[in-house]
Amino acid sequence: MRVIRWPRPGAVEVLEAEADQPAPGPDEVAVDVRVSVMSPGTERARFLGLPTAQVTYPHVAGYLAAGTVRGDAPGMTAGTRVAVRGARHKSIAVAAVASVRPIPDGVAFADAALWKLALTAMHGLAQGGHRSDEPLTVVGAGLLGATTRRLAAARGCAGRVAVAATREKEWTTTAEKGTRFVVAGHATASVPRAPLVVDATGTAEGLRTAMAMAADGGRVVLLGSPRVELASFPFAEVYDRGLRVTGAHIDTLHTGAEPALTEEFFTMLAEGRFSAHDLLTPWAVEDAPLAYRRLAEDRSFVGAAFHWQGSPARREPPPRAVAAPRRTGADPVRFALLGCGEVGVRDAEATVAAAGARLTVCCDPVAKLAEDVSHRWGCAAVPTADEALGHPDVDAVLIATPHHTHEALAVAALRAGKHVLLEKPLSVDLASAQRIAEAAERARTVTGVLFQLRWDERLRRARAAIDEGRLGAPLGAHTAYLVDKPPSYFHGGYSHRSPSSWRMSKTLAGGGFLLMNLIHHIDAVRSLLGTEADRVYAETVLSRMAPELDDSVTVVVRFGGAIATFVGGASVVGGGGQSLMLWGEAGQVRILPELSVSSLSPPVAGRASARHRPMPDEAPTRHSARTRTVGAFATAVRDGVPPESTVGDALAAQAIVEAAYESARRGRAVRPASLMTGRPA
Repeated sequence: MRVIRWPRPGAVEVLEAEADQPAPGPDEVAVDVRVSVMSPGTERARFLGLPTAQVTYPHVAGYLAAGTVRGDAPGMTAGTRVAVRGARHKSIAVAAVASVRPIPDGVAFADAALWKLALTAMHGLAQGGHRSDEPLTVVGAGLLGATTRRLAAARGCAGRVAVAATREKEWTTTAEKGTRFVVAGHATASVPRAPLVVDATGTAEGLRTAMAMAADGGRVVLLGSPRVELASFPFAEVYDRGLRVTGAHIDTLHTGAEPALTEEFFTMLAEGRFSAHDLLTPWAVEDAPLAYRRLAEDRSFVGAAFHWQGSPARREPPPRAVAAPRRTGADPVRFALLGCGEVGVRDAEATVAAAGARLTVCCDPVAKLAEDVSHRWGCAAVPTADEALGHPDVDAVLIATPHHTHEALAVAALRAGKHVLLEKPLSVDLASAQRIAEAAERARTVTGVLFQLRWDERLRRARAAIDEGRLGAPLGAHTAYLVDKPPSYFHGGYSHRSPSSWRMSKTLAGGGFLLMNLIHHIDAVRSLLGTEADRVYAETVLSRMAPELDDSVTVVVRFGGAIATFVGGASVVGGGGQSLMLWGEAGQVRILPELSVSSLSPPVAGRASARHRPMPDEAPTRHSARTRTVGAFATAVRDGVPPESTVGDALAAQAIVEAAYESARRGRAVRPASLMTGRPA
């Protein structure tokens, strides 16, 4: 007997069981499993050790299976095709006769294996009092949500809406005539509220979305298991709007109701009115560890069908303004930190350490993150960005939130008369970045972007060598940025301080490794060469972990008489680190990982340029480049001058990135200037 077992959290092994499977009892059936289906919500939660889903290891997962009867059994003969409820991921299942059901002719094993999951969905629809003549909204586009939608369609429900946090699972609705897919953030504005909303997410965010999507006096059904130990419940809203909220876990299904639902489900299968095996990626059992890695890290992945006999052909899902008061030289610039996640906590530390800056306020939608920053550094924690912007002890804001929030927060801060220091990139795309730049031009405050590589000691000294004429006329540059991001990165960054899948979404992140990481090198080379990019050519490879986004990228950029190449990758086994070098007619400078200058020309007295600020007086070893960036921005605010890295600099870098993405799509070079709306090409 073969078994898929989890020996420890996050690890999978396929093994031959040492002990034989016990012989079936008088009221039991032995089944040779052909297909067992991953129950993605439950199995992912247990696999990752999420709240309310802990298990004892070693653990054999699963409860959805189908196969053939091994020998004669009560009411069944050997070879009968059957579905099995409660069967683990094993090649042989022994189950009670009541948990085994013959499969109608012509029905796929994977569809029949969904029996227990279908009972959960049908129980939820019954608890919500669903009628076929009323529309249905389902929050959550995973396997349980899709099963619920398709069962409702099989019953004749014509108007169905699928709501998800991002578009990763939009592909699940392409085969569903009459289903409309919407993203949660836009759903309430574009979709009428429904009399019945089923929440199939098991999350606090899903419940909030379901409540927002329900009509006054409507019903909300919480389907399946919760994935949080504790979540606030909006009792007042339920009462005020006359909502009815009902839980519908499978354990609450009355035994007397189960036979009728089972009969209806298998009738749907026999008549071809229900099918969901197109949502399940087929996997040979030997590849189970890869399937669980997909489950843990790929938000477009819906589920797996493990084939216990033979290796199926692999089928992957389709890819799918006011003036701020000037601070005097003696007064520190008082910062509010918007966003207290992985990057935000580093920005908080840098602000506290920076000369001329003081962290006075912080906020984050996740209250415990803001409270942590407040406790560590003694600033006030407020619940909303509006409160932070209106706080009397705030001169400037440092925005360290996910990319898709940058525009709204930056524009609001500028309109409130605050100075703005924004984490790179400016925004998710060039159009949004230009709107931020236009708002900054209208404002009477200082706006900068946190490209901390500009304040790295090695880059500053390289810039001095270039300005002294040590390289002569620039000819070229080459950079490489090679890392091995762990699968967990895409759900919570490196620290997992703030779990979220926004890094996997084209809509929310804007881009992958090029926009998130390699843009630092693009900005650095552009600043060192002191000229704009003429044209860009790029090739990209998509990520296995985040299929909408680039993982590996090579970009060639012409800057006037110099050509620069940028190479990056997020899945370089063992990593590789960063390298950056420039060369000219008279010499070269290597900046990363270590600084070195080779030149045929001695320094030219008086050639040093005044284009860039000198290093602060503090010893470089005492403060990080991030700290020096914040300190230099505070100095710019006090002096009323542009910062080292302006919005215009960040806009130029984003234009190069956008040109690279466009080049990869078109297969030819693209001029960044041609993408800038309202500006000369």
